[in-house]
Amino acid sequence: MRKIKGFKLVLRPHEVKRRAKKAGLDLETAGLPEPALNKFLERAAKGLVPGVLFDTFSCPDDDQPILSPLPGLAYSLILAGLGDGFAAVREKESSLPDGLWPILTEVALDEAVRFASGIIADEAEKDNCELSPMTTFSEGTALEAVLRKLDGAKLGVTAREGRLAPSASVAVSLSWLAKSKAKGRSK
Repeated sequence: MRKIKGFKLVLRPHEVKRRAKKAGLDLETAGLPEPALNKFLERAAKGLVPGVLFDTFSCPDDDQPILSPLPGLAYSLILAGLGDGFAAVREKESSLPDGLWPILTEVALDEAVRFASGIIADEAEKDNCELSPMTTFSEGTALEAVLRKLDGAKLGVTAREGRLAPSASVAVSLSWLAKSKAKGRSK
């Protein structure tokens, strides 16, 4: 299992704007036109202490039916957390709309997972495998299995009432699939 904590996390403005628009939140009206949004996201990212735990498990194993999205050669689990999340930044930035914080948390967690899945994808490529689409866990049994396999205590993440705590955490799985040998052949 690998643990990486405190890496630089970039909150991409276009992604925050896209998700805010989808949620019906007008950032311009909230006092965050483009330049102000960029500066705010830089400050907010500096307030985070992101961490990821990840490991790859050979198939078959006892937890494969609930943790592996597709039957494959192996599967990887990622547990990502933001520590206290945006709590400290949120206190200083009290004038911002409450609806912005869940969006920022979601974007930051996606970036942390993307960071870890990029490392896993490189490893899979070396073994002539490709990764399945990501499966995010929300069911209690699967979350507890992930926390047991990855030792969630190393990031301070636990399961309470079928959910991850702290709430600025996420658990995902990717299956390792053998690349087709037919790809790239000419007729």
